[in-house]
Formats: sequence, structure tokens, C-alpha cells
Amino acid sequence: MIGLESYRGKEFIGVEELARAAASLVERFNQEPARGNVRLTITPRIVRHYLSEELLGDPTGQAGTSLVFNYGNLLRLLAVKKLLAEHWSVIKIKEFMSAFDITALEQLVNGALTSHAKSENISRKKAAVAQGREHPLGSRAQRQPSEHSPAKIAPVSPSTTLAMSTPTLASLAVESARRAEQRSSVEWIEIATGLEVKVRRSFRPPRTEHERERLAARFWSVIKSRAEE
Repeated sequence: MIGLESYRGKEFIGVEELARAAASLVERFNQEPARGNVRLTITPRIVRHYLSEELLGDPTGQAGTSLVFNYGNLLRLLAVKKLLAEHWSVIKIKEFMSAFDITALEQLVNGALTSHAKSENISRKKAAVAQGREHPLGSRAQRQPSEHSPAKIAPVSPSTTLAMSTPTLASLAVESARRAEQRSSVEWIEIATGLEVKVRRSFRPPRTEHERERLAARFWSVIKSRAEE
């Protein structure tokens, strides 16, 4: 089964191709949406509707008459479907889509995928125990009932598992903002081939000859130590 990470760096030509990729993943989401009128299906028609609502971000280009989408568009599509199923309004989802970076979107989508996989494993385990094919502690435990017997296993619903494993939307937005601030406060400057210097905006150039000499000495000391490794 193809995982989310296999789509990194890929492009999707046309709404149909984007819908197919998303549909193959959304089937592994929690199968019990909190919102009754939302179904975990993705079709080209749904993608076009989300595009008209400006929920998926801008396409990266055009190939002939078809729009070209990227990994970020795929993540937004999956995230929108998840949030709609959890009762979030379109207005709020737009705010989240503008606040989340790629890392936050991956966390959100992977949380849903991981949760569903865990809930499936739990369901299969419980079914095997109920049918007498397997016991959590093996055949010996079947002969010696313990606190781990099937009767003691509390049911875990997919929605409960999802809530436990998925990061909160507020924390994802905060982390996205923090990463954006870090990116904007740092600039990489190429000094020579294979040599770049990271300069923070808080850096203040040396003001005296003595300070400049100390900085130059430190710079060449670092370069020399790397060259000798």
C-alpha cells in the first residue's frame, strides 16, 4: 500500500490525477466522520469544489489544458477532508490552510492515517481473541486467566484513537509560525564554492578594528579545522 511519504516531490497533472492520489489515502482515515453529511470520498468534482473555495492553495502550473498540482496541494486536500468531517467550518479551514506549513500539514494528515491503522490493528486483534484464534498472552494465558484476558480489554473506538494521536490544530499553527519566523530571520550567503555562511538578522558587524580581527581569526580557525578533518 502506497504511503503518504511516497508522494513527496511528485506532481499531479489534472484534477483527476490529484483526486485519485488523495482517494487512495483518504480511505485509510477514520471511517466514522463526526459529521454525518460528510463522506470520506474524494472525486474530481469535490476537488474542483475545494479549488473554487480556495482551500487547496494555488496550482503550481499548467500542462496543456490541465492544471498541475504538487505535494502541498495533496496535503491540503486530505487535511480539508479530515477537518470537514470533524465539524470545522469552511471559514475556519481556510484560516488553518493559510497558517499551516508543509510540516504541519504532514503531521495532521499522518495523524489521521496512523490512527486509522492503529484502530484497524486493535479491531483485528479483538476479533481474533473473540473467535478463540489468539490470546494477548499466548496459549499459556488461555489456560490461566489473568487481568489481561479478553474480558478485561476496554474497547477503543477509531475516533478515540484519532483524538489521542493527532496533534492539536492550535499547536500545529504555532509551530508553523515559529518555523516561518526562523526562516525569515536567517539568510544563507555563499562565500565560495562549498562555503556558505548563515547570518541571522540579529547579527551586528564588528565596529572596531580589534573586533574585526577577532572575528576574522575565529572564521579562519573554523575553516582550517574543517579542512584538516
